[in-house]
Amino acid sequence: MLYELQGVTREFKGRKVLNLPHLALESGKIYSLIGHNGAGKTRLLNILAFLDRPTAGEIHFCGEEVSYNKQSLLALRRRVVLVDQYPILFTGPVWKNVQFGLKVRGVPHQERTDRVHEVLALVGMDQFFKAEAEKLSGGETKRVALAMALAVRPEVLLCDEPCANVDEENQEIIIQILDRINREQNTSVIFSTHYLAQGRSLAHEVLHLEHGRLCVESERDHNHLIGLV
Repeated sequence: MLYELQGVTREFKGRKVLNLPHLALESGKIYSLIGHNGAGKTRLLNILAFLDRPTAGEIHFCGEEVSYNKQSLLALRRRVVLVDQYPILFTGPVWKNVQFGLKVRGVPHQERTDRVHEVLALVGMDQFFKAEAEKLSGGETKRVALAMALAVRPEVLLCDEPCANVDEENQEIIIQILDRINREQNTSVIFSTHYLAQGRSLAHEVLHLEHGRLCVESERDHNHLIGLV
């Protein structure tokens, strides 16, 4: 099991914004999180990315209980990457942005260069290798942010509203990227979206968040409700 959450709650300003008695997510699948603003989607993604911790409850990742000490969190954050809804790129060329995570991890120069070319081609941005990051459109910025995440070859890719505020062409490209890395690299993908049809068409399971609680939709093939979490 990729993630297993037991009795997880998260409080914010005295209000319970997440209340998950039990949630189990399998490795190698695509999950979409759907819900209104304030439903808890971003909060849940931050917890799954180990950037936030629950107020109560236990989280197991790949069968091991998550420990919230600095060393354990660093190791987990190298296996799970979150692409923010509003990604911010560094000033300078695209290639420097994409190689940043690799450089931090001590990846040798030639391997960094090879991986940058590889992931920019994957997201259809190889022609922007030397382009200035601050001049990119919103959709292009999101695709470069995806390339940055994929360059470090995460086991789990989390995306907060990857198709929000971009045109239809870029939305389609982003959806194809998520589908491709899941099929070809077996990367587990969890993404939030406001687009119900989009979430259903791509995901194996759809997780509906309402006031911090979840209900789960079925496999892509069946397209019916299978239960409450």
